[in-house]
Amino acid sequence: MIRRKVFRQPFRSRFPLMSSRVKASVVFTSMLLTIMLVVGAVIGRSEEKTDGAYRPLSVYTEVLARIKSDYVEEPDVKKVTRGALQGLVEYLDPMSSYLSAEQYSEYKERIGFQDKGRGWSTGMVAHKRGMYTAVLSVLPGSPADKAGIKPGDLIEAIDDKGTRLMPPALLYARLSGEPGSSVRVLIRSSKDYEDPVEHRLERAKIQLPAVRSEMLDGDLGLIDVSVFDDNTAAETAAAVKKLAKAGAKGLILDLRENSIGDTKLGYKLAELFVSGKELGTLEGQRFEKQTFTAGPKSAITDLPLSILIDRPASGAAEVAAAALLDNHRADVIGETTYGLAAHQETIELEDGGALILSVAKFHRPDGKSLHDDGLEPNYPLEPAQLRLYRNPDQREEGYEDPFLKKAREVLNGTAEAPAAKAA
Repeated sequence: MIRRKVFRQPFRSRFPLMSSRVKASVVFTSMLLTIMLVVGAVIGRSEEKTDGAYRPLSVYTEVLARIKSDYVEEPDVKKVTRGALQGLVEYLDPMSSYLSAEQYSEYKERIGFQDKGRGWSTGMVAHKRGMYTAVLSVLPGSPADKAGIKPGDLIEAIDDKGTRLMPPALLYARLSGEPGSSVRVLIRSSKDYEDPVEHRLERAKIQLPAVRSEMLDGDLGLIDVSVFDDNTAAETAAAVKKLAKAGAKGLILDLRENSIGDTKLGYKLAELFVSGKELGTLEGQRFEKQTFTAGPKSAITDLPLSILIDRPASGAAEVAAAALLDNHRADVIGETTYGLAAHQETIELEDGGALILSVAKFHRPDGKSLHDDGLEPNYPLEPAQLRLYRNPDQREEGYEDPFLKKAREVLNGTAEAPAAKAA
């Protein structure tokens, strides 16, 4: 059986602050004020009153003046302003970032070594929500896996730098680095949330195949796709043909914890199972709309298909599963994904800093944005099933993976029909 790691949902309220409450409150206040600027600007445009868009600026100026004159100690205005700009951008979505000139310089040096799942890697993918950074996925056999790091663990520091106020783009860059180099990460386990432990991870050569497959009992074939790269679609096609030749009467496509790769590559995978259908779109307010359509004869099989997803499944995994679900080509089993499906661009600023900005979102064939809401399966698992799946020590003898169990039931026609959604 293909070995699979388990994602644990990070707990959000039991962790000590990593900086003083007072200083954090100053940064937080500035972040709130910048959010007011955005709201004010939007309202001002909609009402076509140019003065209304700038009204919150006077409030921000007044509060900043009060901080400078009345705060308990002389504040670092540059640091407060940086926090305000960072908060302004991160309020938009969990992928956008503001980088100062110094941060952007570091980002450019490191981003060329970004983990891609195969090649030199720590094998750990992180995701930031608000001020918390969680491990999204861990590749089997990777340095992170060997260190005992689990999906759902919290990353509190990278090379002695706290992650709470670290821009997402810089966080991802700092986890990247030259082949053979190492990074120190301070990890708080999602199992017990005891004191965090520091791990030194060396970026090692990972030979993990993007696609693994095997026959299951009951004439079903399992295809596990761990990462998306330029070879994933071809490797999946080879796996489909091998399983069909072995007598598979149905296929299970496992996309759990798949969070690595170019989002558009998800469409290459989807069109192996459907021909001539719209697979999704990429849209933004100033971004020329792109429509992705399967080739007229792209499908290589008509075998019944079930897809497994979990919360960490993101980007390419989300667009592939959504394309096949909305075209009634596959059933989707599991839980709603995070919703990390956006196209980003880097906008350089005059002071040497940069915006890493989401300029377009991937949409499902039914028109819904994946980046906003994630993908909801049509066969969702129960909370109790997910809890046992993520806590092996609570399982009883004879336990069966609930994702695979439900997929078998769906393909064998013994699963209860999914509940109809309210209009």
